Amino acid sequence: MGAHTTRDSVWREGTLDVDGVPAHYLEAGEGETLVLIHGALAWCCAELTYGAVIGPLSRAFHVVAVDVIGFGLTPGRGSQDFGAHAQGNFLIRFLERLGQPAHLAGNSHGGWLVQYVAHNAPDLVRRLVIINSLNGTSPIPAGYPLPRDTESTPTPDGVAAYLREFYLRPGLVTEERVRRTQEMWMHNFEFARTRRKALASTPAQWNRNLEYRGAHISEYAGRLGRPVLLTWSRENTGASPTDAAAFLERLADGELHVLTGAKHHVQTEHPQRWTAAVTQFLKGDRD
Repeated sequence: MGAHTTRDSVWREGTLDVDGVPAHYLEAGEGETLVLIHGALAWCCAELTYGAVIGPLSRAFHVVAVDVIGFGLTPGRGSQDFGAHAQGNFLIRFLERLGQPAHLAGNSHGGWLVQYVAHNAPDLVRRLVIINSLNGTSPIPAGYPLPRDTESTPTPDGVAAYLREFYLRPGLVTEERVRRTQEMWMHNFEFARTRRKALASTPAQWNRNLEYRGAHISEYAGRLGRPVLLTWSRENTGASPTDAAAFLERLADGELHVLTGAKHHVQTEHPQRWTAAVTQFLKGDRD
């Protein structure tokens, strides 16, 4: 992997060249590799989606949290990087550069991406974890309110108000989290706004971006060929635990773990409990 510089006591930071793009990642720990993939909101990235669990997970795994192309500190080149398939292919090449099979965990849109990688590059994938993913487990319903995170330039006060709605636990909305969220939001705002306009102004357009071989990717859940853990929060905004249970029924080998008292980033609101569930699943034997 690329050269690393220490930014935080929990992780190391680096880049890996993928088709001429410096793919930014955070890394910690040793052992089996677990790659963490974030969602598709303009501010989402490895740090803000998984920063709370990189340390706990690194006690059992070699953790690599990657910024998807066009998010975080991995630059997007243009329209060729807008679509879900392009993002998935970029992640496949990132994994090829890692040089070993890995467990994959994906939150939200990342739940679509980990399935795409597993279908198209199964030799690179060991087990899957899908976290509160509407995109990955069912088509977006008609009339569903699409994210509005690219409609106006985020201000500190606006970000603070947004995060107080995004998290159930008010103590998470610290000055530092507001600052870092605004930085990442601003860093990718224009690219995210252009991407959103090109792909998804309606639920129908959103769903077309999520098709795989002529159908929504969830239709192929039974063909994943890998054990899958679904981790959900009861209060998730988007797919409910009932929706997750319906997806579970399609899996050949799966489990569902539901936590209460959290919204979309359950791993941030309950990092120790979420880490324990994931570690047990990834380390456990499958009868």
